[in-house]
Amino acid sequence: ADAGDAAYDVVVDCTGQPSGLALARRLVRPRGRLVLKSTYVGAADIDLTRVVVDEIQLIGSRCGPFAAALRLLAGGLVDPTPLIAGRFPLHDGLAAFAAARGALKILVTP
Repeated sequence: ADAGDAAYDVVVDCTGQPSGLALARRLVRPRGRLVLKSTYVGAADIDLTRVVVDEIQLIGSRCGPFAAALRLLAGGLVDPTPLIAGRFPLHDGLAAFAAARGALKILVTP
């Protein structure tokens, strides 16, 4: 995704990748909300100066209304495809893990 000049009131990072967090920060408008739905392996860098100057609200959220989220996905109201960098069959699981380095999301299917 390219941030361009886009600025959104609410941006949700659900990538689990530091690069996804950085992109989410660039996409949120001043005085907007950045919702963190991911945990990260290791540290994730974020420019806190921009968070303070732009008065961004950081909201951590571990669990949520999964049934509602699944309905939105099933109804086509939320498009997750921009997050998906690749798809692998289960027998290529090791290749999927290798591809996941630096990717936002990789899907493994049975």
